[in-house]
Amino acid sequence: MLDLLGLGLDIQAGTAGTAGPSPARLALTGYCLLATLSLLAMELYTVWAPDAAQTRLHDLRTWLEGHQEQLVISLALLAGLWLTGSSIYALAP
Repeated sequence: MLDLLGLGLDIQAGTAGTAGPSPARLALTGYCLLATLSLLAMELYTVWAPDAAQTRLHDLRTWLEGHQEQLVISLALLAGLWLTGSSIYALAP
């Protein structure tokens, strides 16, 4: 199978159709686009307004350093709750 740009389109040799995009691949594609575009936005902001960007990005870094533990715990808790809920749903008759 050939994955076209991570967009969730699977093409098998010898077949004319495509399978629908899987939710996992769409989520991965969305995550990659969000990460890439946010990094690109910060880089372009630094190029266009270096002084303002340095101040704002420094403030952002300071905030993230102060809240990193809370953010990791919150994300892990949400992922755990989601996995627990999906497992309970899969066990229900």
